[in-house]
Amino acid sequence: MPKGKLHLKRTPAEEAEREYRKARRAARKAAKKKLRPQSDDEADSYDDRERAHSRKRRRTEDAPSTYYDSDSEYGPQPAASASGSGAGSHRAHRPDYERIQAEIEEMRFRDKLYEALGEDERLDSVEASLNTYAHIPRRWRGGGMERMDDELGIDPKYMEDEDYAEWVRSGMWKKKHAAEHGEQMRRDAERKARREREKAVKEETRRMERAAEEERRKRKSVREQLRAVEARELYDTRWKELLAPGSTAQEGSLRFRDVPWPIMPPISSGKREEHPVMVIEDLTAEAISAFLLPPESVSHSDADTAKKERKEKLRETMLRFHPDKFEGRIMRLVHEKDKECVMEAVGMVARSLNTLMGAS
Repeated sequence: MPKGKLHLKRTPAEEAEREYRKARRAARKAAKKKLRPQSDDEADSYDDRERAHSRKRRRTEDAPSTYYDSDSEYGPQPAASASGSGAGSHRAHRPDYERIQAEIEEMRFRDKLYEALGEDERLDSVEASLNTYAHIPRRWRGGGMERMDDELGIDPKYMEDEDYAEWVRSGMWKKKHAAEHGEQMRRDAERKARREREKAVKEETRRMERAAEEERRKRKSVREQLRAVEARELYDTRWKELLAPGSTAQEGSLRFRDVPWPIMPPISSGKREEHPVMVIEDLTAEAISAFLLPPESVSHSDADTAKKERKEKLRETMLRFHPDKFEGRIMRLVHEKDKECVMEAVGMVARSLNTLMGAS
């Protein structure tokens, strides 16, 4: 079996070092040709010595070496004299150290460029690997991702063996059953479109429900405002009738519910309850303030005017429900069974008005 040498590919640094040695040998040969003797005998002997020295040097230089020799680091040494007669010529011939130094620096600069290029390539490969598609194994998927619906964006080199085998089988099945796969894709598209339509319908339904609820709240607020306005008008009208000089009210005709109290009348809780009953516990300071001093009346006026109107309204109500004045003017019209309850309610209203007037 023939045996051959194993030639390994040289690195850029080794290639540059080889070229440099070839250039140095060529320079030495050129210098020695200039110093070659002119006579035939001397020329023959010189050629023999040169060939022997060249064979010896070739064996030495062709030996594999891992590190640079001393010449590549410090430059070539002066060549030895070939004969006694050429000693003076050797001393006269000096090597070009500047050129050699420039070649060494150029070689080192190229080495640095190669190293920088390798570092850039390494960083580019790292960045590319980080920016590639991140494959998630099927067993770690969740939320309906187990069916591998994202096959178009999967990079096979990041798959595990099971996922890769399933990916290959799925691709082969799609290729052999193109019609079935197309039908399945069509059904999936229809299902997705149907879900989108249902979602849009639900969103529209919720939007309409919110709009209807907002409309109901607005109508309810308007009804409550109208009811409050009517209740205040009825309250003032009833008091004017009771305090009028020629009042037609008979003695003992007023019941507790007939007295115009300074609160909103209760709302009936059912169809059978035509006249809701008001109790003494309804006469609170908050209810009286909400009835006599509505927020909408305060918002349409400045602070000084609102404060003045508040005091006048509370003073007017206090004159109506002062226990002594109420007993002298209205109590004779109250039914005998309701007098005690009415007087207790009048006292509660008076105390609440005192609290509101003190707060203002």
